[in-house]
Amino acid sequence: MAVNKELVLVTGATGFIGFRTLIETLKAGYRVRAAVRNQGGIDKIKKAASTQAYLGQLEFVLVPDILKEDAYREAVVHVDYIIHLSSPTTNLEREPSTDEEIEKMLIQPAVKGTMNMIEAASTYSPTTKRMVITSSIVAIVEWPEMHMETGNVFNEQSRTENIHGPFGGLFPAYGRGKVAALNATEEYMRTQKPHFEINHIGPSFTVGKDELATTRAEILAGTNGAALGHVVGAAKGMKTPSSSVFVNDVARMHVLALDPRIAGGQFFLGVSEGSNTRWEEAFDTVRKHFPKAVESGIFPLNGDNTTKRLIFDNEYTKRVLKIEFANFEEQVKSVAEQYLALEN
Repeated sequence: MAVNKELVLVTGATGFIGFRTLIETLKAGYRVRAAVRNQGGIDKIKKAASTQAYLGQLEFVLVPDILKEDAYREAVVHVDYIIHLSSPTTNLEREPSTDEEIEKMLIQPAVKGTMNMIEAASTYSPTTKRMVITSSIVAIVEWPEMHMETGNVFNEQSRTENIHGPFGGLFPAYGRGKVAALNATEEYMRTQKPHFEINHIGPSFTVGKDELATTRAEILAGTNGAALGHVVGAAKGMKTPSSSVFVNDVARMHVLALDPRIAGGQFFLGVSEGSNTRWEEAFDTVRKHFPKAVESGIFPLNGDNTTKRLIFDNEYTKRVLKIEFANFEEQVKSVAEQYLALEN
């Protein structure tokens, strides 16, 4: 494909979804400026197999602290589009012990990191036409609904209000950070009316090969753990909502949402299987595709992950982005293949 002269700033490119989005953006023909925190991130991206064909389209900018005022001042200069994936996760170096620490370490950074990017584009990048921001299904669902199986149906128009502590754990706090970031962004767009548009992508539990992961533990540490944790016996007593999506599809959604033929100001839902993912079916997938790994005990199938029904209607997303989502079998097969390829 011919290289597009338009330049896309991509943040979070060393992350699970971020790296795959970087590759899909390059594959689409865009030039890409990847914002990373340190030289180690640059080296990791440059060495990856998927990057090799596109190094001529790729440049880097260091942004050591996304929460610092004017953090993205240099990064946004002369860019046409921005894909903003960088955001705090629950994989923290130190686990917070109080609600005040959770607020400081998860909630506030989720909002400030996003608003820093939006304000930088507003102030320093008159060339920016559109931004695509990674959100989550947890940004539009009241936390109790995640596991209560109420039968309520959520779609691209669903929203929920900001909630402050007590948070009840890291993952609920992560969700509330996503709620606060989405609400702050949409309020900014309503009141400040900047020169660019914003679309949001809301993935569900994202599953698939994590190319930058180098150990089996790294694979299980993220949302891939919901698909494979019980297969390897590392997850017992889990209860996970019935919504998953292939990482490649989420990455493609970010690129598709840049298209000026698609209206801005929208939220698109990354959910496969019509919200009918059944995590227990990962056992059937590995039995079918990796019988020797089951027989040898690499996949002992002695964990459990109970599916809790959570319903999304993303027919609008599929129609507007013209995307069909890979099924759960393909998702599990992708991550299981990588797990087997790694030695530890």
